Amino acid sequence: MYTATLPTYRPRPFSAPIGAAATVAFALLGSALAVGGTGSIFDISRVGDWRRMLEARVPLHVDVGVADDSQEQRPDLRSASDHLGNIRQVLNPAIADLATVFGVSRQAIYKWIGGEAMPEPDKFERIRALSHAADAFRDAGITRASSMLKMKAFEGRSLMDLAAAGQLLPSHIQSLIAEALAMDAAYDRSGLAKSKAKPSDDWRTEVSIPGSPER
Repeated sequence: MYTATLPTYRPRPFSAPIGAAATVAFALLGSALAVGGTGSIFDISRVGDWRRMLEARVPLHVDVGVADDSQEQRPDLRSASDHLGNIRQVLNPAIADLATVFGVSRQAIYKWIGGEAMPEPDKFERIRALSHAADAFRDAGITRASSMLKMKAFEGRSLMDLAAAGQLLPSHIQSLIAEALAMDAAYDRSGLAKSKAKPSDDWRTEVSIPGSPER
């Protein structure tokens, strides 16, 4: 039987720097394990190699973690009354036109606006689609959206016709916005904006669109 002699611990003059280096090494090792997964072995002598591996992977991790608020899809919680108010403010259609689009009487439209009654689900979807069109026109800075409502820009059908049929899509709205912006640019190039004559929006109506029926 023998007695083992344990080595006596003696502080070294460079223990503080070594401790700092060890902390950095363990931090890097922990990051490497988080990226590479468990079971991987990283030799401290190859720190340059796995540092490059970390640098190659960190941008991907950061990009995934960053959220873009502009791309978030938030639920539309507006009521029928809110949507109709939005439609009237931006698109400014006549009450009779709204009644035709939604297949109801003018009295029903007024009740929806006042919150006295609720539209049926299918009619509410058409109201919301037209309200989203109003949102898009406002966001695009189209100030004369009301003059675009009855343009026969979609194979002889207008925005209101598509809304009445429940077929109004975001692509239709964006197409009409692009048309409106092009017409505004043409108006600016024509010099009419500087004319002293009384301004008119007749040139912006559906008769200005190629292929629209003559009146």
